[in-house]
Amino acid sequence: MNKAHTKDLEQQPGQIEKIALGIAAADRGELFDHDQVMQEIENRIKQAQKSPESRKLK
Repeated sequence: MNKAHTKDLEQQPGQIEKIALGIAAADRGELFDHDQVMQEIENRIKQAQKSPESRKLK
């Protein structure tokens, strides 16, 4: 791992744990189908576009 990656991971302590949990889940076969994930993303985008709240500046 190069210095930039090492520094980034040191600055975000929870990131290593989340990656490890994701790898462990994948090792157990707990994966999401690509098409299902893409459909969920598209649904969320459509919902956000319909909502007036999504257009307000924050």
